[in-house]
Amino acid sequence: MLLVLTDRAPCCFAADTENKELQSSAESAGQQDLDAAIEQKLSAQSLDDFERVIDLCRRAIRKGLPEDSKDFANNLIVGTLIDRSVMLVDAIFDAPRPSPDWPRMRSFAMRDLRELVKRDPKLGIAHLMIARLQALPGGDPKSAKQAADKAIKFLSPDQNKIELAEAHIVQGNLLKDETKRAFHYDKAVGLAPTDSRFRRTRGLFRLLRNEFGLAREDFIAAIKQNPGESGVHEALGMSYMMDNELEDAERLEEAKKAFDKAIEITPDSAAPRLQRARVLAMLGEQPGAIADLNKAVEMSAQKAVPLVLRARIQQQSGNLEAAAADLAKVLKDQPENPAALELRGLISADAGDYPSAIRDFTSIATQDVPDPLVMGQLGMLHLAAKQPRAAIKWFGKSLNLDKTLFLSLRGRSDALISIGEHKKAAKDLQSALKIQPADSGVLNNLAWLFATSPENSLRDGEKAITLATKACEETEWKAAHIISTLAAGYAENGDFEKACEYSHKALDTDGGNGGIDEQLQKELSSYEEKKPWREKQSMPEAELQMKETPTAPPENKINQKEITESKVHGSGQQKPRRPFD
Repeated sequence: MLLVLTDRAPCCFAADTENKELQSSAESAGQQDLDAAIEQKLSAQSLDDFERVIDLCRRAIRKGLPEDSKDFANNLIVGTLIDRSVMLVDAIFDAPRPSPDWPRMRSFAMRDLRELVKRDPKLGIAHLMIARLQALPGGDPKSAKQAADKAIKFLSPDQNKIELAEAHIVQGNLLKDETKRAFHYDKAVGLAPTDSRFRRTRGLFRLLRNEFGLAREDFIAAIKQNPGESGVHEALGMSYMMDNELEDAERLEEAKKAFDKAIEITPDSAAPRLQRARVLAMLGEQPGAIADLNKAVEMSAQKAVPLVLRARIQQQSGNLEAAAADLAKVLKDQPENPAALELRGLISADAGDYPSAIRDFTSIATQDVPDPLVMGQLGMLHLAAKQPRAAIKWFGKSLNLDKTLFLSLRGRSDALISIGEHKKAAKDLQSALKIQPADSGVLNNLAWLFATSPENSLRDGEKAITLATKACEETEWKAAHIISTLAAGYAENGDFEKACEYSHKALDTDGGNGGIDEQLQKELSSYEEKKPWREKQSMPEAELQMKETPTAPPENKINQKEITESKVHGSGQQKPRRPFD
């Protein structure tokens, strides 16, 4: 049988071969762009270079690439996006001074990072950069926490120790719970114990928690790794200066050494000079402190802090005119500066100018954030100005914010005693005693009320004796007015023999030096007549002459102190029976 071959089969074979060649050609159409992208990536140094690499890769993919080349192109895009993101993030965080364009740089970086985590949701380094950027001002703290969690989850403790440590630092910075923050900082240091950045961060956290010894350990370790970082030397100095558990000589000398080193590293920085000035002032080296502050005033753009500190040192040195001049400079530019107002108010109070002091502290108290301590100080000023009812109002505002504030409880009790509100005063004194059980002043005043109040339901001789005895022990039996309180307690209890014994002891202890001999003698005479002592004050509210000018010159205040005090006491106002503590 004859087999006849036609040209049909060869035609089909040729067509098939041609199709394969065309397909291969189409799949490789983007290879030239991919090769250009690779070449561009090898020399890329700028954001524009990285953009060119990404554009070439995407063009190559669109034109067509074999599967393995396509995978390579996608990986090249991912790597380039990471490199570009890192460049932007480093430009934001590592610049000597923040660029005014950093928000725009963050937006560009976030665009790349969102694409990265879309391409690879487990890319820990991208989540870390997102967390760092979102933690900045104007970012999204919630997104930052979520990104930090993912970074901690996906970064390998074996291959990415530093990055994982950074993620723990970011998460620690974002949290409010101090225990959780400490956990993350400890994790970071555990992963990279020789990295000075993580030691510094944990050290500052410990410093703010008053864990001064632990903070020093971190600062010393950070300095060992990076001895040229001025800020860590300054923080080390703070950890010594603030640690009252150390002997004064040691803490101040070590603090000074650390600040000296910080100044040596950055001689043009005002911050370590400010801190060294504080140390020098505490060491009694006022000229050195003033010299440091003079330099700090020259260097600092924000002059208020060094000026107020210089004013405080001048005030402590008795140079009130120089102190007033510095405060005037601050308040001219910043009329509501609380530190300057406070110091000016204290200088006024020391000079007996309570109206000016009250005005300055009222300015502080009415600023945005209410401060119970400032309100308590206002109460004390009104009390010193013989305005107990005004004082009670301010003490009340203070205690509404902090019911455990000892000085406000104590101050309000004094004001209440001065207007005869014995039961309310006793309640405050009992609350104060729970906070400071060994305070001799509180013990004495409560004992006095229990012994001498005209209110029958309040008096309790046994309690008065117990409290007064403890107060005498706390003062080593050297306070005449407290010994006389013990005498009053025995008199209330009907033991007039003991009352006379301790009344004589009070007179002997005073020896005419305390200015209360006349009163003590009256109490003794009462006990000799077998009469317990009764006392209830009713102080009228003095009127204050509020000046229109902020403050008189310091020298005028001092000269006018007696005049001011006479105005404050009011016409015919008698001084209290004897000093209350």
